[in-house]
Amino acid sequence: MSTDFDGWELRTLLLTGRKALITGGAGKLGGAIAERFAAEGCSVRLADVHAANAEAAAAKLRRNGADAEAYPMDVTDEAAVRRVFDGMDGLDILVNNAGMTRGRSIEASTLEQWNEIVNVNLTSVFLCTKYAWPLLRQSKAPAIVNMSSINAHRMNPGLPAYSAAKSGIIAFTQQTALEGAAHRIRANCISPGLTVSEERQKELATHPRYDIDVDCYPLGRLGNPEDVANAALFLASDMSSFVNGIDLIVDGGMSLQAVSGLVRPDLRRRWKTGVYKLELEEESRPHDNNEH
Repeated sequence: MSTDFDGWELRTLLLTGRKALITGGAGKLGGAIAERFAAEGCSVRLADVHAANAEAAAAKLRRNGADAEAYPMDVTDEAAVRRVFDGMDGLDILVNNAGMTRGRSIEASTLEQWNEIVNVNLTSVFLCTKYAWPLLRQSKAPAIVNMSSINAHRMNPGLPAYSAAKSGIIAFTQQTALEGAAHRIRANCISPGLTVSEERQKELATHPRYDIDVDCYPLGRLGNPEDVANAALFLASDMSSFVNGIDLIVDGGMSLQAVSGLVRPDLRRRWKTGVYKLELEEESRPHDNNEH
């Protein structure tokens, strides 16, 4: 946003005076969103189950001149979520970014594993939205940005709970947009493709499957956290003041192609032989929405 004045270009920061809370704020993606928001004048609150990491991320932002605080919070604990929002003195932007996944086939998944993934990815969005609602109703420009995934649109073997939860986020976002409209609360979500940090991309580049993964993306590269942070800024700011209830796909055009099995014949072969199932179960690990 800028205006010309006697040959000078004056730029107004997009989020000046606004307050945002970002769940999963200690992760690569949450951290990138916090940095992007802070650069636009926003006061950022980093909520994360890893309290020390959240404080370290907030401290880094403060050293760069930002107004940043850390909030220890388990997004699946209703009492903890309520305490955080009850203790806040105002909120304009809620970014529901916290998430995790573990690879398991439907047959190999337990109910406990299913519930864990659904609770962290989907139920947390409901809880944070519910308890942020009174604060957002008082804001002059309230906005909610939820983090879905390309896995809500294109299935990969071994991610039944994750794909179901991320699909649920899209539906919940639309419901939130409908109910929030009466209070001027806009709600939108983002579905990133494979999104990894620069450091992680360097590690992946040594993997024999890296070229195949990149070939799935028409733009010829994987996504990075800044790509998603820029999308979040758009949806949180007045640039999207008439945008409500959308799912913004940020995947470099990958989902424009047929289906994952056709794009990735190697994956289809490995799944049929059981190799991919074994890899998923051996390499299973939680993550903070950095890799979609």
